[in-house]
Amino acid sequence: MNLTSAEKHLSRPEQRVQTQVLSRSVQVWIAESLAKGYTAGQIRTILINGNTPGELADREIAQAENSPYTYAARRCMVVARKRESLLKTLDFYHRMNSDYFRLKKETLPAYKTFIQNFLSINRAGLFSGGFDHWAARHWTPQSLLELVGAGTKIQVQAGRTGESAYEEKGEKLKRFIPFEELISAMLHGRGNDLYLTANNFFLDQSPFAALREQIGNIGDSYLNSEYLAKSMFLWMGPEGIVTGMHQDLNHILFCQIYGRKRFRLYPATQVPYMCNDRWIFSPVDPTQNIPEQHAEFRNAAAIDITVEPGDMLYIPAGWWHHVTGETASISISLTNLRGMPNHFIDYPPDYSSII
Repeated sequence: MNLTSAEKHLSRPEQRVQTQVLSRSVQVWIAESLAKGYTAGQIRTILINGNTPGELADREIAQAENSPYTYAARRCMVVARKRESLLKTLDFYHRMNSDYFRLKKETLPAYKTFIQNFLSINRAGLFSGGFDHWAARHWTPQSLLELVGAGTKIQVQAGRTGESAYEEKGEKLKRFIPFEELISAMLHGRGNDLYLTANNFFLDQSPFAALREQIGNIGDSYLNSEYLAKSMFLWMGPEGIVTGMHQDLNHILFCQIYGRKRFRLYPATQVPYMCNDRWIFSPVDPTQNIPEQHAEFRNAAAIDITVEPGDMLYIPAGWWHHVTGETASISISLTNLRGMPNHFIDYPPDYSSII
């Protein structure tokens, strides 16, 4: 049976039929699909193709259609779609600006100018000269090996290639290894299996306080110095590491110390195309062919840049990004801009994890 275009775009739920009862996740999927405007016939076709008995599918769809909860969900969905329509419209007109997808490197401006020309209009920026005064600017894998110690145990994420949702499930991938093992992977390895990320909070640990002292402020005090030590994050990994598509809820100053990283950046207004249904993450890999269930992402357009040693990339709050390591790399991200809220305002709780 041929599916309509709308049916092709429906995500297919996992089918777990137990004595004529659908699983909670499938029931949620039915209600969500109805709220999104898909018809009972479209939903029934996919359930039948997933081996759900026709009588059971009809009963569950009818119950969902007649539920006041589904009616309320439809009303909420209309409100959300109005907001998405606004974002799509803004993105459409932004693309008429010839500079929309250009990110030209420039000398770091004064903080007041940065706020005026970048932060206040949610515009990304690539800068030089922001942290040349840091001692950390000269870090290499070899120099850090001497500073940290070969046998010092550090926490990393390991086994990432065996977990497709490695960003979301980073906690279960945390391991302690000798520091020299990470350095060896950086110098001689390749791939996404072993990575020291911001979520390992390396610089937040007291044994590495001396390393924090080698990291300073940015420009003419971009950062709130009172909280500087708690807002710096280290990234270290070999060529081929990947940070999957996501957005951050705060402003990021990404400082490249060693090696190169490739960023695919998507302005915050493109969120309707990100297939985002779980917190800050998108299931889309922009380096691969986009599957039909994520066809909406084909409307997105990236700013594609390579960040080199000495570069500072400003990623505005809400921008989506996918990152790959073109070489072994060392990076530091900073999040505490002076005088700014540095977070989304009234960000809602995420319910996807309880379904």
